[in-house]
Amino acid sequence: MKKIIYLFIMAAVVLSCQNSKEYAIDGSIADEAYEGTQVFMQQMTEDAMIPIDTAVVQNGKFTFSGVADTTMLRFILLDESVNPRQESRIPVLIEPGKLKVTFDSVVTVKGSKVNEAYTDLRLKQRDLGKNIREVVERYNTAMSSGTMNDSLDAEINEAYEEINNQMTDLNFNFIRDNIKNDLGKYSFMASSSMFEPEKQKEILSLADDDFKAQENIQRVVKRLENLENVAIGKKFVDFTLKNTEGNDVSLSDYAGKGKYVLVDFWAAWCGPCRQEMPNVVAAYDKYKSKGFEVVGVSFDQEKDKWIQGISDLNMTWPQMSDLMYWESPVVDMYAINGIPHTVLLDKEGTIIEKNLRGEALDAKLAELMP
Repeated sequence: MKKIIYLFIMAAVVLSCQNSKEYAIDGSIADEAYEGTQVFMQQMTEDAMIPIDTAVVQNGKFTFSGVADTTMLRFILLDESVNPRQESRIPVLIEPGKLKVTFDSVVTVKGSKVNEAYTDLRLKQRDLGKNIREVVERYNTAMSSGTMNDSLDAEINEAYEEINNQMTDLNFNFIRDNIKNDLGKYSFMASSSMFEPEKQKEILSLADDDFKAQENIQRVVKRLENLENVAIGKKFVDFTLKNTEGNDVSLSDYAGKGKYVLVDFWAAWCGPCRQEMPNVVAAYDKYKSKGFEVVGVSFDQEKDKWIQGISDLNMTWPQMSDLMYWESPVVDMYAINGIPHTVLLDKEGTIIEKNLRGEALDAKLAELMP
């Protein structure tokens, strides 16, 4: 009898161990239009999303189940053709146990601490996004009605920056606290560019080596290294492109030759570049006789449009380009996220300022060349 009881206990233990890695996802969808449609479970690779399982919505419900030897990041995807307004895909960190995924006006995931923290993050992101849209609408209304003035412009910009900073802090805190799990890693990959370099470095210092070895994360690491190379106080990094006549020309042909040099990264297709260019033209005309030079570096693709842009914008300083758009090696070399982007060099070729525009550019040049 004792032997039978012992065997029964051991069988229960084995069965318990076998089941300890099982997971189940109970899903529900509020919108009746999804009835009878498929729900997909996807796995993210560095190249694509791969479907690995499907379920069918019945009576507003769907289920997934399986075995999770380790935690796994998966994406639950509804049929996107049913309701374009519905948030149709959600990342879920799968681990042994039961999760509940609800697609309603918002999508929520309950059943584990990490998934619930990510849901909380997304809900707060939604609220902050709504606040940002309200600020933008306030700005647009003031502009269209003609009621915008300097005081109101400053007030709206301050409100926008405050909300934007809250959004950045919200994302940073979640990622920092979760960079050891796949939801935190996914969030970093999706939003790393919103953080200042020091914040990126802080997160990466907490990440594991396998994550940092991934190709897309290596690009972030390389960009941080490049930022160090072109930081204020460093010598310019040289490069060689073609001028408008098709001849090789290098930044070193102008930089470090005894003049202050503004390296202006721009493109003819870039609206903000065109908007800012009159300020650069005015600065060039005012200070060129005092030892000031501008070198234009274009991220255009078509030579004729590049040449036309130079003419349209009255740019009379040296120009260079490889006509490779954002694929230009210079983009990574100078860790450029967007244009216009400027780098100001002193007479010896040391970087002394970045992204000076409008009045700030004129004020700095006036300080250097009174």
